[in-house]
Amino acid sequence: MRPRFALFGCNPLAIEVARCLAMAGTPFVMLDGDPARVEAAQKENLAARLIDYTDDDALRGVGIGDAIESVFCLFTEDSENVFLAISARALDPQLRIVAVCQAPEAASKLLAAGADKVVDPYEISGARVHELIQRPEVVDLLEQTVFGVQDLNVAEITIPRHSWVHGVHLSGLRKAMTQNLILLGVVDLERGRDLIFSTRGIDHKLDYEDVLVVIGARSEIDGFRDLIERATSP
Repeated sequence: MRPRFALFGCNPLAIEVARCLAMAGTPFVMLDGDPARVEAAQKENLAARLIDYTDDDALRGVGIGDAIESVFCLFTEDSENVFLAISARALDPQLRIVAVCQAPEAASKLLAAGADKVVDPYEISGARVHELIQRPEVVDLLEQTVFGVQDLNVAEITIPRHSWVHGVHLSGLRKAMTQNLILLGVVDLERGRDLIFSTRGIDHKLDYEDVLVVIGARSEIDGFRDLIERATSP
C-alpha cells in the first residue's frame, strides 16, 4: 500500500506515533536527514528512509502533492518544522499538516507557515499533571479503560440510505447497541460539520448521511458498522 501519512523526524515522539499507525494498519513513511536516527527507526521495524527535506523534488518523491494525505512535522527544532510546513504547503494546498512546537512562541509561526494544527507537548503534559493532582481517580480510570487499550480507534460511520437507523433517535440506537464501544456523537451534515456530542443531552433524530462517531476496538467498530448497515432493526 502507498503511504498516506508522512512523519518527519525519527525521534522518540515520531517513533511512538509510528507505532500507533502501524498497530492500526495505516500506511505511512518516516523521514529524516540523520542516518543514525533512520537506522534506529528501521531497527524498530518501521518504514523509515533518509531525505533532504529542504529539497522539493525529494518531498515530491515521497508522495507530497500526490498520495500523501497528511504530514506530521515532528522535528525537535522549531525552525525545521517551520521550513517543512512552508515547503509542504506550497507543494499541496489541500495537504493536512500537523506540527509539534518546542517553544510556545513558535506556534504562531507554524500556523503562519501553513500548519493546520499545532501541538504543544509541554501544554499537554502540564494539563495531564494537573488532572493527576486534581482528579487522580478519573485519570486512573481513563488510563485503564481508554488509554490502556492498545487496539483503540476512532471511526466515522455514515448512515446508508437503506439503514433502519433513519428516523431513529440516538437513545433508540443506544438500546440496540451490543458492542463495547463509546458513541461520541453525530455529525448532521445539514447543520454543518460540527460534532453533536451525545453527552449534551440532545436526543438527536438520525437521518440518512448523518455520520456517527465512535471509539473502541476495531472488531467492535466493525460489528457496529454491520448493525448500522442493516435494513431492518435488530
